[in-house]
Amino acid sequence: MNKRFMAAAAGALALGLSVPVGAARADETAKPMDAGTAATAVQHSSTEDPSQAPARVAAHWTPERIRAARPVAAPAPGGRTAAPQTHGLPARTGQGSAPVAGVAKEAKEAADAARTLADVSRSEVWTAHGSMPATTVGKLYFDTPKGPSECTASVVNSPNKSLIWTAGHCASDGNGHWYSNFRFVPDYHNGRQPLGAWTWKSATTPKGYLNGGNKDYDLAVLTLWPQNGRKVADVTGSQGYKFNSGYTWHAHEFGYPYDTHPGRSGITGQDLRYCVGTTWRPGTWPFQPGQEAIHCDQGHGASGGPWLDDLQLARGWGYLIGNVSYHGSESSDEERSPYLGDAAVKAYDAEKNR
Repeated sequence: MNKRFMAAAAGALALGLSVPVGAARADETAKPMDAGTAATAVQHSSTEDPSQAPARVAAHWTPERIRAARPVAAPAPGGRTAAPQTHGLPARTGQGSAPVAGVAKEAKEAADAARTLADVSRSEVWTAHGSMPATTVGKLYFDTPKGPSECTASVVNSPNKSLIWTAGHCASDGNGHWYSNFRFVPDYHNGRQPLGAWTWKSATTPKGYLNGGNKDYDLAVLTLWPQNGRKVADVTGSQGYKFNSGYTWHAHEFGYPYDTHPGRSGITGQDLRYCVGTTWRPGTWPFQPGQEAIHCDQGHGASGGPWLDDLQLARGWGYLIGNVSYHGSESSDEERSPYLGDAAVKAYDAEKNR
């Protein structure tokens, strides 16, 4: 497979950001857009809709409903409705953080063993629970018109200490509609919820995904309400990030898949799984100039899971450089992420102080 860096062609479409159903949209057209300028993000607190109040969302997720949750479908083939995103904003890097009070390292021996693992594209179970990075990755539950659904999300460092990252198709149907009742369970494994659960406050995804399902923009950022007065990053720790910083990384990918590509047995969706490998830029317009690729077989349920560069187990955090989006075919382990460029910067900025 040719993994050479290939120059992207032609112009770009300006991006904007949107927010959940019911948000005021008055600011969307406040400034005209051109090829290098994105519209101002518009978003709101979920409490503007009484059905999305934290207590109601928490009560909504009964054990029966959690068991009924199914992985959401990946973006459909096609979904390209615009030119690739612009990459005009400066590169930005932020470090991760440790939990404020510390998280018990109940699986230190397993974490030590993981430090020596070689590259692996046939995903394996991550056994080092109770410590970072596992505490920063979790299941994201939400409702779609088809019923209770789930994806993977990760805690990313931000000023509000309440930000999680996932895929756009885990927040919206790509046809202008938002999902609802988001609930994040960090360090989930085999039915266990050792750190509790957090409900959503607000969400942002690029218009390029919300209105058309363009996979170049398949990312979403959510802000969570505190749980019993505790902000999520203070309990779990957080991952760093690198935006607009390139395509080639040595990355760990995490997720909760229910299947694999190619398919194999024994994949239940109840285990946190991982791959390790080198990412690359897969092509030029009209192919995937706004995406990254990695060899990893994680399938449905892993959507939104983080790709982390420079993950050091001694500190427990790396740098978010991608998120699980889709596989090009059922028989290939080549997996894709949107490039975390201008769209990622704007989505992060829209939520970081919520």
